[in-house]
Amino acid sequence: MAGKKPVKPLQMAAMVSAMGFEIFAFIIIGAFVGKYLDGHFGFSHLWLPICAVAGFLFGLFSCYYTLKSFMKD
Repeated sequence: MAGKKPVKPLQMAAMVSAMGFEIFAFIIIGAFVGKYLDGHFGFSHLWLPICAVAGFLFGLFSCYYTLKSFMKD
């Protein structure tokens, strides 16, 4: 651990904010895609929750890699 740089509090806060935005953005994009699919195929609110949950899972996946790259430095 002697070779690792100390973590700056502002850098950590920025990373946590970016991770929150990633999850939020993926959920919103998933909801818009789900709403479009519901309207296009005529389903009654089937794709909206499926795509929103998929967006949440993609957001978590993205946050994992963001955190992994942050901890690597």
